[in-house]
Amino acid sequence: MQEQHKKQPEISIIVPVYKTERFLSACISSILAQTFTDFELILVDDG
Repeated sequence: MQEQHKKQPEISIIVPVYKTERFLSACISSILAQTFTDFELILVDDG
């Protein structure tokens, strides 16, 4: 049986989101609009 391995993203983008309500949507949209797509986006409520 052949094992299937999930490919890990090349980079991780970590965004602190405590008290960022005004800017969070624009921040996420900007990250998702990039041409580089091999990443994981991690949002951390650091409050």
